[in-house]
Amino acid sequence: MTLEPAKNGTKENEEKLWSAYKKMGCEESRNALIIKYQPLVYRELGRLSFHSEQRLDLIQEGTVGLIEAVDSFCPEKRVLFSTFAPYRIRGRMLNYLERKMENHPLEENWEGGVAGDSDPQGEVEVMFLKEQLALGMARLSCREREVLEETMLKNLPAEVVASRLSITTSYLYRLRKKALRRLRGFLSQLMREMK
Repeated sequence: MTLEPAKNGTKENEEKLWSAYKKMGCEESRNALIIKYQPLVYRELGRLSFHSEQRLDLIQEGTVGLIEAVDSFCPEKRVLFSTFAPYRIRGRMLNYLERKMENHPLEENWEGGVAGDSDPQGEVEVMFLKEQLALGMARLSCREREVLEETMLKNLPAEVVASRLSITTSYLYRLRKKALRRLRGFLSQLMREMK
């Protein structure tokens, strides 16, 4: 089967590519979709801060994220691929940058929960939700993010964290409540978009 990459960007040609790949397993269509959406990798790269020597590694990680997005995307769902894919692309890039930072608690805690799962579709969904959670965390203020990481991911006592941050325990609880409310709002909006 020969299908041209969706160079002209027509919706009809793109639908043919998705159909050929998802329904018939056409590798040529899969490759055409990856090529078509490769610019998403560079767009996400432009939104990150990194050392120049990490550029090629980040492009590679982003491309892996793009491939995973193509493989796990369900065209039947009412979410555009251009909306779905950047989360996975950016997630791969952020994971790479986190791995470069020593003793990052987020990576250790988040990676551990997926390893033993035997359901591939479930793993994809869990990874997607983790990426969304990471994006939601990135939207929080530094103080809110620190409070959540210290009290919920590291399980440190609130009193210890409050003391270290030079704030009262009651203020810490208010910060945590506000941060959780913002995260829930972000994830609720995501769930509505995916229905």
